[in-house]
Amino acid sequence: MRFFVATLLRMTSIVVGLIAGLLGRQPLKRKSKRYSLIITMLLMYIPAAAMAGDITGKVKVRGLRSPENILIYLAKAPNGSGMAADGAYVMDQQNLSFRPHLLPIPVGATVSFPNQDKVDHNVFSLSRTQKFNLGSYKPGESKKITFDKPGIVELRCDVHAEMIAYIMVLKNPYFAITDKGGNFKIADAPIGKVLVKTWHEKLKNAKQKAVVPDKGEIAVNLNLTRGTPGVLYK
Repeated sequence: MRFFVATLLRMTSIVVGLIAGLLGRQPLKRKSKRYSLIITMLLMYIPAAAMAGDITGKVKVRGLRSPENILIYLAKAPNGSGMAADGAYVMDQQNLSFRPHLLPIPVGATVSFPNQDKVDHNVFSLSRTQKFNLGSYKPGESKKITFDKPGIVELRCDVHAEMIAYIMVLKNPYFAITDKGGNFKIADAPIGKVLVKTWHEKLKNAKQKAVVPDKGEIAVNLNLTRGTPGVLYK
């Protein structure tokens, strides 16, 4: 919702600026004659920019205890420029675990890696999307990484081999994570045809086409099976 409102305000500001510039170049008598037309154009523009619907659904899985922590995202949708600067993304280290286990972020986002344990940690990734090594750092310290390429980033700790998590760097802000019941909701999705996809490290990817209405919501239900997952984008 934050991305949608910010985009609407930004686009409205652009339109108002263009209108102000147009009026500034017109003689005073001609300005008054154009007010009604310009206001009409602006009122037509704002509802058009505000058109968006919701995608809701439920995921059922076979071969897995719970349908929780499954990524649902739109593979084909407008890119979400400007989203990363507004987000605060954190991958905690607590009780010798990464939290959350799965963290979706838009391209360009910066993630903080605070060490909230009582022991040293070393966060690194050998993933193709982004390779890095934060080195060893002590309890109470925090380090940051900016992710500027879409894809999957698998996190590890060189000190504790059992620690593993995933950062999913996405091309747009239209994504959600399933709850314990497998339910999800992608709010303010762009209207029209979209491609809904899934990702979980122990499940085969699934995809389904959908048409988002300009009002209300559309339900997308998915059935997943255990297997090797694929990439986010081809």
